[in-house]
Amino acid sequence: MRSEDRKELLQLDLLESMALSQRALARIIESVTQCIETSPSLAKHVAENLSIIAKYQQVLTRKITGIQINEKSRGTPAQPWINPRARVHPKVPSSSKVR
Repeated sequence: MRSEDRKELLQLDLLESMALSQRALARIIESVTQCIETSPSLAKHVAENLSIIAKYQQVLTRKITGIQINEKSRGTPAQPWINPRARVHPKVPSSSKVR
């Protein structure tokens, strides 16, 4: 077996393991939602641990695949940056043909 083929098989195996882990985390999250009312402190502790595990899995996925998974940013967006030297051309009607 070529080393490239072996590398791809290993990556696929690792990604399948990550998918199984994600499904397990989803089941844990479903269980935690049931105990939120009875024990908020336990739910918070488990949620923090799950967040750490999810970040660890993101790092592993990035190292395995080379794909960057960005987290959504929250906050107030900045004002749009407009270049004062940019020239805006009027829209050419689609009915006019270039000759």
